[in-house]
Amino acid sequence: MIEYQNDGRIARITFNRPDAGNRLTYAMMTDFIAALEDATKSGALVLFIGSIGADFTLGRDQKEKVDVSRRDNLSLILRANALLRNFPGVAVSLIRGRAMGFGSGLAIHSTIAIAEESAIFGFDEIRHGLAPLIVVAYLPYFIKPKVARELCLTGRDVPAREALELGLVSRIVADGALDAEAEALAQHLASLDAGAIRLIRSFSEESGQYPSDEVGKLGVEKLAAWLEAGKPEFPA
Repeated sequence: MIEYQNDGRIARITFNRPDAGNRLTYAMMTDFIAALEDATKSGALVLFIGSIGADFTLGRDQKEKVDVSRRDNLSLILRANALLRNFPGVAVSLIRGRAMGFGSGLAIHSTIAIAEESAIFGFDEIRHGLAPLIVVAYLPYFIKPKVARELCLTGRDVPAREALELGLVSRIVADGALDAEAEALAQHLASLDAGAIRLIRSFSEESGQYPSDEVGKLGVEKLAAWLEAGKPEFPA
């Protein structure tokens, strides 16, 4: 359900579980992480993340039962976000349809995120009875803190145009134009100096103030503890 191709210059990861809204299972997350690791180690200049079907991804599969601890399961999100954000080339998310929860996280952690006009974003974990503490930790790094809090607390849908204004995506294209736009971008990036691109990428991450690993791990710990306590109305 995770397709991966790498020709040495361009790597492609494709979500292929369209009948389930491309919701990511535990196995899909581990495969996704493995693909990100390989794309990084291979020296690929461009990494495209796309999907098959109507939606980019509706996020993690909330109904899946897995034989791992909540902490280990949630920590996969931290690992994927870190790999995507630190990809030494240009990571591009190609978004059609809905990109919810972890899907919106992928868009914002990618170097470039291109969305079709009708795409929908949102951190909808609260609508599933979950507290998106990992998102709470990182989202204010990318957008205004007050807006970040509102998105996490309401879980509302964010249309593509608003997502562009907020900084969740880089640009918008007409519906049906996403594949052609991706190909044009690949050709353009391939024509540029690879060393210059990688230098820009490394410096931009070194000079930023992204939340520390400890903050992300604290979010995982607090969320796991709350779930294990039966989701009390007044968390400790």
